[in-house]
Amino acid sequence: MSGGKNQPQGKGQQPEEAVVDIEQVLFQGPMFGREANLKANAKLVQAALVPVKQMVSDAISRRSHTILLEPRDNRVGIRFVIDGVAYPAAAIPGQRGLAMIQMIKLLAGLDINERKIPQEGGIKAEHEKLPYQLMVDSLPLKTGGERVRIKIQNMKVSLIKPSDVGLPAAIKDKIREYTSHRSGVVLVCGPPESGTTSLSVVTLHAIDPYLYSVYNMANLKGKELINVTDFTPEPGHDLELSLDRLERREADVLFLDPLTDPHVAETIFNYSDRLAFVAEFPANNPIEAVQKLIQWLGKDNVIKGLRGIVTQKLIRRLCEDCKQAFRPNPQLLKRLNLPPETTVLYRAPTPPPPDDPKAQTIEELCAKCVGSPYHGRVAAFELLEMTEGMKEVIANGADPSEMRKQMITDNMVTLQKDALRLVVEGKTSLEEIQRAFATGGPPKKAAPKQRPRPPQ
Repeated sequence: MSGGKNQPQGKGQQPEEAVVDIEQVLFQGPMFGREANLKANAKLVQAALVPVKQMVSDAISRRSHTILLEPRDNRVGIRFVIDGVAYPAAAIPGQRGLAMIQMIKLLAGLDINERKIPQEGGIKAEHEKLPYQLMVDSLPLKTGGERVRIKIQNMKVSLIKPSDVGLPAAIKDKIREYTSHRSGVVLVCGPPESGTTSLSVVTLHAIDPYLYSVYNMANLKGKELINVTDFTPEPGHDLELSLDRLERREADVLFLDPLTDPHVAETIFNYSDRLAFVAEFPANNPIEAVQKLIQWLGKDNVIKGLRGIVTQKLIRRLCEDCKQAFRPNPQLLKRLNLPPETTVLYRAPTPPPPDDPKAQTIEELCAKCVGSPYHGRVAAFELLEMTEGMKEVIANGADPSEMRKQMITDNMVTLQKDALRLVVEGKTSLEEIQRAFATGGPPKKAAPKQRPRPPQ
C-alpha cells in the first residue's frame, strides 16, 4: 500500500520498488444526511485517519473498484479488487487495522460502537478533482471482528443509460416491448459483485420515459434516475394502496426495491396485469430466478406475469494500447460459431520468453497496463424471454437443462453468445472469456505496485 507525498523509501528497498507519489483523497463527509463527529473521536482520528486516506488514495490510483478489509490471525488483510480480480494489498497489525476499520465506519456515519449487526453508509470524497462516492458496509464475522467493504464509484462515470454499458439493441428493444402494454414484470438478477443494481437502473432506462409514465419506489442509495418521478407512499398505506394510487395516476412502469419477500412478490404479480414493473431479484442467473419464483408464486402466476429476466457478466477489457491482432483460422471460427467473414481477432500480448533478457516485458510494452494487459471491464448480457416455448417448458416442470435448450431454440441472447460478440468487436480476448466462464478464477497475486496512468 503506497504512502503519502514525500514518504521516505524503506530500508533496503530497491529503486524500482520505490513508493509512487500519490495525491491524497479528500473526505467530504458522510452520505444520506448522516454526521461524523471527528472531534469526539480525536484519538481514533489521530491514529487512523492518515492510513485510511493513504489506503483509499492508493486504491483509486490503481483503478480499484472495491476495497476489502478483513481481520484474520491478529492482522487485518487489505485487498484491492481491480477489474473483478482481488489482489492482496497489505496486512496491517491487529490494533492499527482495527482502528482503520473503525475510522472508515466513523467517516461513513456508522455507529462505531455497534459491531454485532451489519451496517451500511457512504462517504463523499474527491480525488484529483474528481468526485467519488465510497459506499461502505460492515459485516460482523463469526470469528470475531468485522469485515468492511468499500465500493468506489467515480461520479463522472455514468452507468445509467443502455449506451453507457453497451446493452445490445436487441435486449433494449425487447424490454421496451415488454413494458409497452402497461403490464408484466421484468427482473434483473446476478451473483454478488456482478453489478446487478447498476444493471437494474440501466434496464429501467431502456424504457422511453417520453412515451411512458415511469415512477420510482426504490431506495436508490445515492443513485439518480433520468426523467423518472419519485413516489412516496402515504403514511399508513400498504403496498396495495400505493399501487392503487399509482394506477389512478395512470402510471405505466414502476421501479421497485429488490424483491426479497414472497408476499411482496405475490402482490406485484397480482398487479402485473395493470402495471409494468422492473426490479432486482435475488438469484445468480435467470433460470435459478424462475425456479425460485415458482416456489414463491406457483407456475401459473409466473407464466402469466413474468416477461423476461436480464443478467450480465463483467469481463475484463483488452487494453487498447497493447492488444495484439491475429487472423483466426476458419476451423476456429466454425467451432465457436463466429461469423465466417471475421478476419481479425485480438489477444493480450504474449509475455517475453524467460530466456530472452532483452525482450520487452508487458510493463515495458504498455505503461497503462502495469503488467496486466486489461484495462476496465465490459459486460456480456443474457435475456431469458417468456416465449410460448419457454412457458410450455415451465408448465412441464421448469427443468433447468430444458430451459437452457429452449433459450437456444428461441435464439435468445445468452451470456456465452454475447461474450463472443465482445471478442468479435475486439473488446476482449478468447482467453479472457475462457477465464471468466471457468470456475475458480485467476490465481492470486500481488497488486501492481506502479501507479496506472489515468484513463484518457
